[in-house]
Amino acid sequence: MSEELQGRKSPPDEVWARVREAYLAGWSAPECCRRHGVGLTSLRDRAAREGWRRADQPWTPTDRLDPWDEGVELDLRVNDDLDRVDLEELGYIAHRRMMRAVMRGDAVEALRWRRVQLTMAEVEAEEARQHERYEAIRWRLEDREAGDAPDPDASDASDASDGVLACGPHHRAGQ
Repeated sequence: MSEELQGRKSPPDEVWARVREAYLAGWSAPECCRRHGVGLTSLRDRAAREGWRRADQPWTPTDRLDPWDEGVELDLRVNDDLDRVDLEELGYIAHRRMMRAVMRGDAVEALRWRRVQLTMAEVEAEEARQHERYEAIRWRLEDREAGDAPDPDASDASDASDGVLACGPHHRAGQ
């Protein structure tokens, strides 16, 4: 029985054109249906009737990003030089992919991208801590080389104001 006979309208030709394009680009049939609001049986029937065959499409590498993915621009900009990739930007891309998965109703994929986003944030924070440690060590070494290293037993102007002498924390001024 056709969809018109059951009281439902078939999606317009523009929708089917987008479904066909996505299907032939390599999206799974269920994914095409979710994204474009068509039934899986309808898609498979139309694909068989109209000869939508992926085998007839030109070969493309499997790791190719979808043209709308945020990673496309990053990939072009860094030109396979991973040292030029900013972890914050990777976190942003993971966040956007997570949101897209949520919008599609794909909870498993959304959780995977969330985990990637959190990992990127952790790695970025660890790199920042390492950089701070490195800078602190470098600063101390430069001070020692310049002869400006503070003498831990020397008193400064604050000793008189806080009532603590350089001879120890338990001795008060005037005692």
